[in-house]
Amino acid sequence: MTQKQLKTFIRTEHKSSWEARTPLTPNAVTQLAKKGIPVVVEKSKYRYFPDEEYAEAGARLSDSLEGAELVLGIKEPAREAILPDQVHVAFSHTIKGQAYNMPLLQEFIDKKATLIDYEVMRDKEGSRTIAFGRYAGIAGAIDTFNVVGRKLALNGIDSNLCEIEPTYKYDTIANAKHCLGELPPITGYPLKVLINGTGNVGGGCVEVCEWLGLERVTPEDLLAGRVPEGNFYCQLATVDTVRRIDGGPFDSGDYRKNGKKAYESKFHEFLGSYNVLLQTIYWDDDYPKQLPRSVMQAHKDALPIVIGDISCDIDGSLECTKKASTIDEPAFTYFVDEDRIEDGISWYGPSVMSIDHLPCELSRDASEHFSRILTQYMPELVRMDLNKPFEECGLERLLREATIVYRGELTPAYRYLEDCLANQPKEPQARDQN
Repeated sequence: MTQKQLKTFIRTEHKSSWEARTPLTPNAVTQLAKKGIPVVVEKSKYRYFPDEEYAEAGARLSDSLEGAELVLGIKEPAREAILPDQVHVAFSHTIKGQAYNMPLLQEFIDKKATLIDYEVMRDKEGSRTIAFGRYAGIAGAIDTFNVVGRKLALNGIDSNLCEIEPTYKYDTIANAKHCLGELPPITGYPLKVLINGTGNVGGGCVEVCEWLGLERVTPEDLLAGRVPEGNFYCQLATVDTVRRIDGGPFDSGDYRKNGKKAYESKFHEFLGSYNVLLQTIYWDDDYPKQLPRSVMQAHKDALPIVIGDISCDIDGSLECTKKASTIDEPAFTYFVDEDRIEDGISWYGPSVMSIDHLPCELSRDASEHFSRILTQYMPELVRMDLNKPFEECGLERLLREATIVYRGELTPAYRYLEDCLANQPKEPQARDQN
C-alpha cells in the first residue's frame, strides 16, 4: 500500500512587495514530481520565478491555499493564511519569544496546526543546515557601502563609493562581484570597515570587502594602530569583543551558558579605529550589549559614520537600531544625545542601515541555494503522519527538533514559550532578519 502524502503547496509571501524568494524553484518542482511528490503553487505577482515557469515545470497553480496540508514559505505566514490542521514550514521568528509574533504562534495553537521552523534545522554539531546568512551578509555590506557613498556625497566628498548601487540593482552575486571588482581602489575617503561576527553573515561581508580590494588587518593590529593609511577591513570574533567580569579567560561554551552574568563587553575599545561597522552577530538579552546609548554618548566623537546592522536587533546590542529600515528607505540617522532617529541620511550622526529582508535583494541566487537544501527534506516532510503522536509521526531528529508546534501543542523543547504567550503585548513591533 502506498503511504499517504501530504498535499504540498508553495504559498505566496505577504510581508513585502520586495519579497521575491521562494522555498522551491521551478527546477526543484520538476525534480520532486519525478520522485512522485507533486507541488501546487499559490499564484504570486512578486515571486522571482513567474507562475508560468512553475506551470511549465509541471506544477498546478492555485488562487489560494485551500486543500493544502503542507505549506512551504519563507517568511512567517499571515495569521489568516493558517488553516486548521495544516503544517507550515517557514522562518517563524518566534523562538526568542518575539513579542510581535506571539499572536502568530497562538494562531497555530488555536488552529491545531503544526509549525516547523527553518531557523532551528541544525546538524549534530549545532550548525544551521538551511539559511540565507551568506546572502544577508553580501547584500548588507553592499547596501551599507551604498549608504556610505550617499553620505559622503551629501557632504561634498568626491568618492567612487558613490558608484556602488543598492544590491537589488545587481540582481545576482556574480554581477555584483564583477561590478564591484571593476571599481578602482576607493578614493576620496578612507574606508575602514569593522565586521563584527565570523558566521555565514560575516563571511558574506568579507567577500564584498575582498571584491573591493580592501586589505585585511587583525584585531590586534587594529587596536595597536598598525593599519594601512588607506582602505582596510577587520573581522572580530566573540573573543575580541567580550571579557570575563572576574578577569578569567574567555571560554565560548561558558559564554553561551552564562552570557552577561559572567561577561561584559569590551567592544568600545575598537571605537575610533574604524568608520563603518557591519554588525552580523547573534544576540539576545542573555548577552551584554555592545553599543548601549551610554557608551555611544561617552564616545560620540569616535562613532562610525555608517552602521550596517545586518542582524537588525531592534533596541538590541546596538541601541541606535530603533527600527528596521527598508529597501525603499535603507537608512536612518541616529542622534545619540537625544536618543532619537530621523529617516534618511545626515552627516551629523551615525546613519544606520537595518534592512530586515536583505536576502530578497538576491532572490534568484538565494532561492536556488535554499531550494537545493530543502528538496532533500521533502520526502520526509510529505510522509509525516499527523494521526500519530509527535514522537511517532515519522520525522527524524533534525526536523523533529525544528518542530515548534505539533497539532496545536508546543513541543517539549519549546514549552518555554508558554510564558511569552501569556504576556502578549497589545501592539506588535519589531522584526527579524532572514
